[in-house]
Amino acid sequence: MTLAIRSPFRMTLATLAALAAMLAATGIVQIEAFQYPSNLKYALTILAPLAVFLACTIERPLWLFSGAMIVAAPFMSENAQFAGMRVSVIVPLLLAAGSIAMLSERPRGRTGGLAVAGVLAFPLLLVPLALGSDNHPFITTLALLLAVAWVVCRTAEEPGGMQVVIGAVAVSATLQGAIAIWQRITGHQLNLYSAAGTAQFAKNYFYTYGTSLRPTGSLPDPISLGNVLAIAMPPIAAMAVRAKTWSLRISLIAAVVIVGTGLVLTLSRMSWIGAFAGLIIGALLLPRPSRRAVLPMLVAGVVGVGIAGTIIVGPSISGRVTSILHPTSTTGVSADQKGVAAGDQNRLEYWKVAVDDAFLRHPIAGIGIDNMAPFIIDRVATTGAGIRTGTITFIHAHSTYFQLLGEGGLFALTLLVLLLRGMYRDVRDGLLAHPILGAGLAGGVVALLICWTTDWVIRNSPVAAAVAVLLGALAGAGRIGRQRKLNDTTASGEPMRCDPLA
Repeated sequence: MTLAIRSPFRMTLATLAALAAMLAATGIVQIEAFQYPSNLKYALTILAPLAVFLACTIERPLWLFSGAMIVAAPFMSENAQFAGMRVSVIVPLLLAAGSIAMLSERPRGRTGGLAVAGVLAFPLLLVPLALGSDNHPFITTLALLLAVAWVVCRTAEEPGGMQVVIGAVAVSATLQGAIAIWQRITGHQLNLYSAAGTAQFAKNYFYTYGTSLRPTGSLPDPISLGNVLAIAMPPIAAMAVRAKTWSLRISLIAAVVIVGTGLVLTLSRMSWIGAFAGLIIGALLLPRPSRRAVLPMLVAGVVGVGIAGTIIVGPSISGRVTSILHPTSTTGVSADQKGVAAGDQNRLEYWKVAVDDAFLRHPIAGIGIDNMAPFIIDRVATTGAGIRTGTITFIHAHSTYFQLLGEGGLFALTLLVLLLRGMYRDVRDGLLAHPILGAGLAGGVVALLICWTTDWVIRNSPVAAAVAVLLGALAGAGRIGRQRKLNDTTASGEPMRCDPLA
């Protein structure tokens, strides 16, 4: 893929970018642009024009900006005051990558199911959005998800682009896992603005389990971190299987161990289940020779993660495992587990309200986007009491599926069906284009679908961006697979009868 702009323009832009970097090095740009200057912002004023310079001089600039966008996605809650406006760290990277993608030639390929779901997302949710209240965050998050997915899809379609995407996912998830381990050991919060690492987690920190601190990485909460790490593990493991050299393979296995350890530390039960199921499904979908080779690696990774997590967390892990097997039981368990059981009992009530009171009584368009919280508070007495005492801070249906059904009715159900159908088709076709990496993406999708059963963290923009990376990579793989299938059919005169999922 090459940029569809002339070389003189690119060289002129590169020259201007180099001059801008030199000007930024004096510190003038930082002072004029940012309301609160810092060393990090000073570095960014230099790196930004240098990135533009590289985009104009390297062969595949989309790889640079798309990879940087993927790594930065979990940090997008970090904002800077730029020219009087709050700007997220991901915005300039997304704009740059999107501009390069639009100016670049696109490989041949046929549109798939995920693309259809993306195009119809806003039209199908138009009525529920009109019925909703304060739905601006939902709109911006959905728009972000679609934009990031499109950029990642364009990157994954390039020759070698899929390796760039999953490599960036590996870097991003490993960084988040390492931050989680550091937070758990030191008890420090992440602060990228100033005095990083000096602020302790508050004594009344909401997300604790007994005496165990549940780290968040750069995400808003530990469940969000758990979801992001869970969907990243299968693709990273698949890339380790595909690695051509032992040094790369060992590095990727170490990344899986760090990501898995961070995942264990979140104590997010459904993320654990999703990651484990995703790894198993990904391994089963591998080509037969790779399938035999991956089992020892998988066992070693699980054992390594289990040992590391047990050393750092200790007995809290056994309590969380017990709550998976008996989620609402309060017999013969610790006080912490009784608290978890009470929360799980509330979750069952939230599901009932979302399905019976919201969806079944308002089946066409639901109760409106972002109306679930007051709807639940009016119908679940313990939730209203929790709001008054400050023990509950955010109310939702504790299920992505039930949240969408309750707030969007049949419109949202149609979108979910299109999304699931698109995932299946792109997994099937993606396995033709990338037999090993496609299996990893399939495992990531399984992890995602399981994580969605018990929470609604995709409302958080960093989580939505991470999900978009997975869906974009899958859409790109599916598009290549369909084109390859079409080319083979044209060459042979007969349709292909190979179905990797059959």
